[in-house]
Amino acid sequence: MKKILLPLVFLFFNNLFSQENIVKASSIVGNIGVQYERSLSPHFSVVGQVGYSMTRIFINDNDYSSTGIGYYVEGRYYFSKNNALMEGWHIGPYYNSINTKSKELNDAKTTMTSLGITAGYQWQTDSGFAFGLIFGGGNLDFKSDIPQAESFLGDINFLPNLGLTLGYNF
Repeated sequence: MKKILLPLVFLFFNNLFSQENIVKASSIVGNIGVQYERSLSPHFSVVGQVGYSMTRIFINDNDYSSTGIGYYVEGRYYFSKNNALMEGWHIGPYYNSINTKSKELNDAKTTMTSLGITAGYQWQTDSGFAFGLIFGGGNLDFKSDIPQAESFLGDINFLPNLGLTLGYNF
């Protein structure tokens, strides 16, 4: 019985943990943090990130900094058929939320959110390291406790989504 059960347990756990996860250090517009990607199937994965965010607030030609927490979620479809899991060209929707406070402006809160589409390419080495580039964009919703505050893009309601990632696949 042990001769049958032990190989089955090993096979089950080997498939469960067979490079379906990537933990990354990531920099996406407005958010520097830790990212986690989980494969859902050979072509689909989901990405989540939490990190430090900094935005610039402009009031009457004055520039103020505002810092806080940023959240990022992305769904990915990988086009590659012959590559490893979570490698190659990908495309998918994303949501980015940046929530900050400005100490220079009496803890005034600022929120920037963006919903859009992103594309990119992710490379993986034989040793398990992953490197990725993303680009895209979406709508920009800018809200602040300060009525005269403007985003760094002025009246433009488009936020580019650019990023770099470096991580490890396990």
